[in-house]
Amino acid sequence: MLDDDEDIVVPCIPNRIMTIIKNEYPYIEQLLEYKRDGTLLFLKSQGAVAFYDGTLGLDVQSDVKDWAQFKEFARNYTRKFVQEGLQKYQNDEKNEKDEKKKYQRLDMGFLGPAIEIISESINDQYYKRFPNWPDSGSQEDYIDVYAKNSTETNDLRIYWLCSGIIYVKDTKYEPPKNGNKYRAEFSGKPEFQLAYFDLEKFRICNKMGRINMPLLKKKVDECEDKLLEQKMSKLLIGLDI
Repeated sequence: MLDDDEDIVVPCIPNRIMTIIKNEYPYIEQLLEYKRDGTLLFLKSQGAVAFYDGTLGLDVQSDVKDWAQFKEFARNYTRKFVQEGLQKYQNDEKNEKDEKKKYQRLDMGFLGPAIEIISESINDQYYKRFPNWPDSGSQEDYIDVYAKNSTETNDLRIYWLCSGIIYVKDTKYEPPKNGNKYRAEFSGKPEFQLAYFDLEKFRICNKMGRINMPLLKKKVDECEDKLLEQKMSKLLIGLDI
């Protein structure tokens, strides 16, 4: 579980990961002190780390009979939200040759708890605002969504954070429509951030540093140079000369 004051600011390295690095991977720590961005890019190239930071938009509507069905609707909504975010993340991680992804262990099995936590967050906030269905007509408002957690195994550490504002609306059908009494609607663009760390690959990279640190720094230099070139290219594209 994430600490209350430990938000993920991608590509921030969570405090607990930094503690592991300091205690177990001294050569990676040296590289981070040498060139942080270049080191993260090198670790990413080795499949040791990955970051996703995106804004996802959904517009979902559903006819429901009662509150229990509404909760299932909300759960399905968040499941779709997380699945689409994960799919976009995985697509971003494909290399140019469309070869097998480095992060195959990152699947819905690891992010399954996120679905339930985000869903419960939506339900809780919604119920606080509207504890009952409307007697007639519609009721609508905006609710804040904020949920975060982590999944840990022997070698993997996955941190995620979801935050944003969702517009919600209930409408009572008079008379009922096809057996349904209400219509529930969600829309919004919550942000979904994810940070992934593979400690087995950390060990491999740390060993590379122990064997030949000058060579590893050279690789880090190359990664950072490419990053700077990309940033400069984006800057020049935006200039009206």
